[in-house]
Amino acid sequence: MKNKEIIFGAIVGLLTTVLGTFLYLSYVAYQGNASIGAVWDSIVQREQISTVIVYGAALNFVAFFGFLKFNKEASAKGVLIITIFTAVFVFAHKLLA
Repeated sequence: MKNKEIIFGAIVGLLTTVLGTFLYLSYVAYQGNASIGAVWDSIVQREQISTVIVYGAALNFVAFFGFLKFNKEASAKGVLIITIFTAVFVFAHKLLA
């Protein structure tokens, strides 16, 4: 049962990272009066993708503390695992780029 909750938390963590990244891109596109595709192309061209992913992963705090508030520690652990995985990915990307 705990493994299912950890996997559920990991899926929620991944989805909140994707949602947060999309919201950040939407905000930047709205401020710059551009399309999301144009903003994405600009970010990829400037090799700023890891920065955008970090801003998107900030939404994981809401999911993590939300799970803790409702005593879902295993699900919170899944969100934490995805957050750590994201941090390692961003660190490796920054190091190798």
